[in-house]
Amino acid sequence: MATQCHQPTNSPFGIVAGDGELPFLLVESVLKHFPERPVVFIPITKSSARLAQQRLPTTISVFPLGVGQVEKVTKTFQKRNVKEISIIGKVEKKRLLKPLHFDTTALKILARSRHGGDQAILASVLNHFEAEGIRVLPQIQYLDDFLPTAGVLTKRQPTQLEWLDITYGLSLARSIADLDIGQTVVIKNRMVLAVEAIEGTDSAIIRAGNLAGKGFTVIKTAATNHDFRIDTPTIGRQTLEIMKTSGAKVLAVEAKRVLLIRPSELVQLANEYRIRIIVAEQTSKKVNDGKN
Repeated sequence: MATQCHQPTNSPFGIVAGDGELPFLLVESVLKHFPERPVVFIPITKSSARLAQQRLPTTISVFPLGVGQVEKVTKTFQKRNVKEISIIGKVEKKRLLKPLHFDTTALKILARSRHGGDQAILASVLNHFEAEGIRVLPQIQYLDDFLPTAGVLTKRQPTQLEWLDITYGLSLARSIADLDIGQTVVIKNRMVLAVEAIEGTDSAIIRAGNLAGKGFTVIKTAATNHDFRIDTPTIGRQTLEIMKTSGAKVLAVEAKRVLLIRPSELVQLANEYRIRIIVAEQTSKKVNDGKN
């Protein structure tokens, strides 16, 4: 289901693309709903630039640039009359710790938000584009079909103990996300095995597997006031593969707030791996961890 398009559907649409599948899913969805809409695609990582050459149709205008070339990105869009963009795809946070190839505009953005964490940096990037007359749309603007509603997606149902871990973990994951630390926690028997930080979801899962062995639950959500213009919590095939090798048995995500890449394929793979996928509603009631 495509959501409202603010600009005319024949006006250029811009994509700033990091790593992963999401930028290319977004191109597919935009062209599916608005076949005549021109797309200006700016990959800012080596991986996304390489995949753009392999996967995008020749009708897409591609301009590879770097993570820190904010001024060039801005001018590329302005030159082509792009008024709406999405910034989508993974960029490793550790790159922000080594801004050796950042232009003056990017360095100013870092300086303004250096005490606010990575979300503050991304918010400053949004403010920059908005000030230049470029509207930044939510990443999920054309990806609503990939945000599942509540339910058990796989054949296998969670056990009663796994449901307790899911409910407990969702509350914890929301708290961690609200603190701008990460979006994923890993739980076993209501004990926290790992909390995602700068290393990312997959590394947190591997760490949990090394500590606890088989039979743990991975829970992913988004912050209470999450800004989907700068990030969309996402699960894809790679995470499921790591869950299998690390011994995870359950994946729980919050309904309509975590994106599943190609969900039907993901569910098929989860059934093969005997991993349960649950899309759960967040409850406002505080979870009792049984330790009080």
